[in-house]
Amino acid sequence: MGEDLLTVFKESFKDRMLPLSCRRTVITLLPEKGNLQEMKNWRPVSLLCSDYKILFKALANWLREVMTQVIHKDQTYCVSGRSILDSVSLIRDILDISGSLGIRTGLTSLDQEKAFDRVEHLFLWKTLERFGLSPGLTAMIKVMYQDIESVLKINGSLGAPFRVRRGVRQGCSLSGMLYELAIEPLLCKIRANIGGQVLKGFNKGFILPAYADDIVIFGTLSGAKVNWAKSEALAVGNWREGLPSLPRGGADLEKDGFKYLGVYVGE
Repeated sequence: MGEDLLTVFKESFKDRMLPLSCRRTVITLLPEKGNLQEMKNWRPVSLLCSDYKILFKALANWLREVMTQVIHKDQTYCVSGRSILDSVSLIRDILDISGSLGIRTGLTSLDQEKAFDRVEHLFLWKTLERFGLSPGLTAMIKVMYQDIESVLKINGSLGAPFRVRRGVRQGCSLSGMLYELAIEPLLCKIRANIGGQVLKGFNKGFILPAYADDIVIFGTLSGAKVNWAKSEALAVGNWREGLPSLPRGGADLEKDGFKYLGVYVGE
């Protein structure tokens, strides 16, 4: 089947359109924490056909080769040689050192609302271009998201198909890397403008660890939105003046923004 499948893929890239069986996926919902009567507490996962997965895997193998050159070392998701344990260990060590030495350290944890589903395609294509990815690879990735559709699976039945105009499909081997590339420009901006926490023996400050959407700052251009209900702030060390005054409740955070430890998150 390999030769026939390769022929189909070549024709699809030449015509800039995949077959309908590849462009249409089934979305199933997985429960998250919180009240399951609310739709925001369900995670959509795309069930992809096998030929589509094969093509995505091939493109992912190419893209994986350059991720370490493009993505900063503090991002550990979907980058070869990096692990979520790197981020966890770094946070744990900083909290331990700050607590034992009485150093005033604040940790702000932000969770992005439906992170993978909010990636704007135009923003993603421009990001791939600015990072210097080859035009050929970028063009193939664009074809993978050209005129795509989804159908929702509920209680064993399928709904009517609908067009998907943004987001990367959770469930494929390429989506994690595309999300990391889409969020990297925002993290670059944060690193350039925030000094972070400098500990004794280090020349540079600790600014952020990022694993997928676990630490994300609000950016309207990329389509990102902070999920205030799942975001937290933690103060460690000796705060003689007392803790800063924080807005209370999701509504206040949305209204007033979030100003804490030199970080401002707002519209």
